[in-house]
Amino acid sequence: MYLYINNLSSPVPPELGKLTSLQDLELSMNHLTSQILSSLSKLTSLRTLYLTSNKLSGPIPPELGNLTSLQDLGVSTNHLIGQIPASLSRLTGLRTLYLHTNHISGTIPPELGKLTSF
Repeated sequence: MYLYINNLSSPVPPELGKLTSLQDLELSMNHLTSQILSSLSKLTSLRTLYLTSNKLSGPIPPELGNLTSLQDLGVSTNHLIGQIPASLSRLTGLRTLYLHTNHISGTIPPELGKLTSF
C-alpha cells in the first residue's frame, strides 16, 4: 500500500493492523499524527514499513520486533521519543533502519549489532 506524499492528516487508523497479508506499507511525507500503533505488529508479512516525515510522536513500539519478515523500516523525521527498543534485534532480515531526526535518547541496544543483513 503506497500512500506517500499526500495530505493525509489523521491518526494512523488501527484497522491497518487487520491487513495481515500486506507486504509493503508506505505512508511517508504526509501529516499523520498519533503514535506508531502497536497493532501494526500484526502485519507479519510486512517487508517494508515507511512512516517517515510525518508528525508521529511517542516511543517506537517494542512490538515492531514481531515483524520478522521486515527488511526496511523507516520512521525518521517525526517526533518520536524514548529509547530504541532492543526487540528490533529480532528483525534478522532487516537491511535498512532509518531513525534519524527524532528525539530518541539513551543508548543503542548492543543487540542491534547482531543484525547481519545491513
